[in-house]
Amino acid sequence: MDGPEGLDGTTRGTLVRLPAVGCADFQAGRCLYEERLNPGLHMAWRCTVLARWEAVFDEFLDRAENFGLSEAELGLLWSRRFERLAEESLPCPDVRVGGSESMPECLHLLEDLCLLRLPQCAGPCERFRLREKA
Repeated sequence: MDGPEGLDGTTRGTLVRLPAVGCADFQAGRCLYEERLNPGLHMAWRCTVLARWEAVFDEFLDRAENFGLSEAELGLLWSRRFERLAEESLPCPDVRVGGSESMPECLHLLEDLCLLRLPQCAGPCERFRLREKA
């Protein structure tokens, strides 16, 4: 073991904190505490793919408003546009497809958050709350 030498001449190890797996705010090695405290405050934690899709949709609505289209026409146009958008390559190098029923299909997606962007869990802390059993 590496570490400073103890008084008795033995080597002491470094204390390693384990993740707080049983905590209500623990998700895939990340801490959701701050997000649950202030939802949406940290925009940098949002999924970049969803953020891009939302920006494209907002731009679509701005353009469509100028043409005075009906809701049915808007719906049809948007469904076509979204099909093309969803087929384009996703603008995120961390997308991991599989096992998810979300859109976009990514293992790192939790609601509208990218788990990789959240702070890592540093282990049991003063905010630790036991996860309720389902």
